[in-house]
Amino acid sequence: MANHPNRTRRSEEERIAALEKQIADLKSRAERKKARTNPAVRHTVAALRAIDKALSSTQDGTVRNALDEARATLSACLAVQGVVPAAGSRAVSRGAGGRRSSADVADLAGALLSHLEQHPGQRGEQIAAALDTDTRTIRLPLKKLIEERKVKTKGVARGTSYHLV
Repeated sequence: MANHPNRTRRSEEERIAALEKQIADLKSRAERKKARTNPAVRHTVAALRAIDKALSSTQDGTVRNALDEARATLSACLAVQGVVPAAGSRAVSRGAGGRRSSADVADLAGALLSHLEQHPGQRGEQIAAALDTDTRTIRLPLKKLIEERKVKTKGVARGTSYHLV
């Protein structure tokens, strides 16, 4: 097998660092999975869904503010337990084929930025798996972050990796 002039070999330290990163990712995924089996987490996620339904059905500003505060508190509780509610709770409450609000997209964009800060260079599938959602759900927020020049891309199609600017 011929050596390619454009190909550089990774050093042992680089390969070890990559493996350690994979191990850390597997551990965090296992923690999230364990957290999802916790009944308290399941009930908190259900409460978030109920709040989202209430938010979508009310126009009263005072009620909306109170619900937003409650939602923020529950989201913080989930974050402490290692669960990212960004796409899951509101995406489920909007129903099949429904449109997300700009707040939903902004929430997910924030989660994407914090994830990319800790895990630069991941592909869409990896990011979606880490946030416990699918690639279609993260497509719009990623597109907006790219347009706002907060995220840059390398590669094409499924090989595209995302990095903070």
